[in-house]
Amino acid sequence: MRHAAEHGFTLIEAIATIVVVAIALTGVLLVLNLNIAHSSDPMIRTQAYDIASAYLDEIMPKQYGNSCPQQSNGRQNWEHVYCYDGVNDNGARNQFGNAIAGLGDYRVRVSVSNATPCAQGGSPCPAAELITVRVTHSPGVDIKLSAYRLQE
Repeated sequence: MRHAAEHGFTLIEAIATIVVVAIALTGVLLVLNLNIAHSSDPMIRTQAYDIASAYLDEIMPKQYGNSCPQQSNGRQNWEHVYCYDGVNDNGARNQFGNAIAGLGDYRVRVSVSNATPCAQGGSPCPAAELITVRVTHSPGVDIKLSAYRLQE
């Protein structure tokens, strides 16, 4: 006598379903992990740009001159652009030399060099200093901002 067809999965069908679901889930988790790993990248780049911009904003109003006659402790007392040449801060710092909370992983370097930003033409070139602020953060963030400070 024949029995009614039994309903359900065989062991082979169950194992095949588990394997397919595991492969799909692995793919989804890999994509999710990649998105999470790179979600902080834009924030770090933006913060590095803001740090470089802040240093440049501090330097630009200073007096032109390729000497540093009154360099003392604390950038707040520096009067000339050239005083900033060679600044190498591990962690962003304010003009008083205090570390800025949460920005210790950034490295800030400043260079100041003589430059002559001339356009083509017959006019004389003004004396200038090229200020370059470079902010790095591992892995792979390297922001560089430059500006010219012209002699008055």
